[in-house]
Amino acid sequence: MTLYLVRHGKTEYNTSKLYTGSTDVPLSETGIMQARETALLLKDIAFDVIVSSPLLRAKTTAAIIAEFHSDVPVVYSDFFRERSFGDWEGREYSDRSYIDWLCLPENVNLAPDNGEPVAAFYDRVNRGIEKLKTEYPDKTVLLVAHGMVSRMINKAIKGVPFGEANQFLLSNCEYIKYEI
Repeated sequence: MTLYLVRHGKTEYNTSKLYTGSTDVPLSETGIMQARETALLLKDIAFDVIVSSPLLRAKTTAAIIAEFHSDVPVVYSDFFRERSFGDWEGREYSDRSYIDWLCLPENVNLAPDNGEPVAAFYDRVNRGIEKLKTEYPDKTVLLVAHGMVSRMINKAIKGVPFGEANQFLLSNCEYIKYEI
């Protein structure tokens, strides 16, 4: 399977440096412009399916990209929802050190109050990747998802340990291609 992974466009939460997680926020005007630019970059690729997180910021990004692929089905998958940061959602962060700390191997079963532990989140995302590989072998798949999801996909594909998973991050509307 050829997988193109795109992170959603920018949101006001991204601009304000707020933990977003599973909070369903829309793209900002900048995010819409980023999605249009990415759509132009990907317009000539023959996708067999477009898969998206069901959260609005990813769905909108996927819809904008899909404008150039009108014959390609778009499906939504909860496997690729962003990680829940629980009580941290909507809070400002000055740095990402707490999230990095949660990704250390000894802490992967911990989470912010009412949030999702990294290990459980990784298992969910990995099950989604395995499902894509089963459903779309030898196909070209566009997946529109989130920052933490991109880290877990990169971890699954490249086999990096949890402690290194946070060193990878796609910028808003950046994409990467994997052969898996």
